[in-house]
Amino acid sequence: MCNQRSRRAVDCCFVALTISLAWAVSTAQAQQVQDEETITHVKRAGELHEHIPQHNAGKISFSTGADITSAYFFRGILQEDQGFIVQPWIDATVQLSDDSSLTFGIWNSFHDKQTGALAAGTGPDWWYEADLYISFATALTDTLGFDITYTAYTSPNDAFGTISEFAFGLMYDDTAMWEGTAIASGLQPSMLIAVETDGQADGGSNEGIYLQLAIEPSCTLIESQDSPVTLSVPITLGLSLGDYYEDPTSPGAADDSNFGYLDIGAVLSMPLSSIPSDYGHWEASLGVHYLKLSEATEAANANAKGDEVIFTFGISMGY
Repeated sequence: MCNQRSRRAVDCCFVALTISLAWAVSTAQAQQVQDEETITHVKRAGELHEHIPQHNAGKISFSTGADITSAYFFRGILQEDQGFIVQPWIDATVQLSDDSSLTFGIWNSFHDKQTGALAAGTGPDWWYEADLYISFATALTDTLGFDITYTAYTSPNDAFGTISEFAFGLMYDDTAMWEGTAIASGLQPSMLIAVETDGQADGGSNEGIYLQLAIEPSCTLIESQDSPVTLSVPITLGLSLGDYYEDPTSPGAADDSNFGYLDIGAVLSMPLSSIPSDYGHWEASLGVHYLKLSEATEAANANAKGDEVIFTFGISMGY
């Protein structure tokens, strides 16, 4: 997932996203959206999202969406910061029991700058990345959750070779500890350890181990029965436990940087209650992120500065 050239052809299946929107105002249906139970599950390694099923009493639920971003950094490693970047995804979750679920899906990144595309590539030049993932999640206690995710990071335009990774995550719901305070949602701390089993995301010479520590407090910024606006403040710290952020100019364990990046964000989100709940629960989000890179990460990112500001806009749907 860097500027290295592919060493073998990548054969991926793309899931086409065809979304039909029905725009109609329905206050009763909007209220029903807010009353649905929220299920949190994995969307890509280290990323969580809430999936609210609508008119779906079965054991299988679906989520899809797309994000437009001004720059794409993967764990502090620059992929593209020019042109139009859109990142659609789709997944399905099977509820195995009251406490356990299995999620599988695909996450993509399309760049009009045709990032890293080879003249003799096997796929569309603008299809930079396609990540196939499967994740098992379970509740260890009423407040502690655990998941394990396998991800194959692939590049249809042959910008990089396939990278395989296992990630292990812990999420703690600390809402009760903050009851009655200004942070009613709690800090929602989480931890992720990702182990590369084939290929290197930083373009170094060794497979690495990545550690991620994160919190995401949130609050309702605008109270509304139909369309409340929520402000969340995700803060993510990316670290190397070994060979994850290697200095590309001096490869070797001695040149491995422990600190990779710090990401501080502010994200506004609002349900699109004008869409009838028969079509699922829709949500729009608008965010800004400040990214602080380490010296090693900055050195690996030839066109990046030590500080980056990234803007995002997204729409998602759960059913």
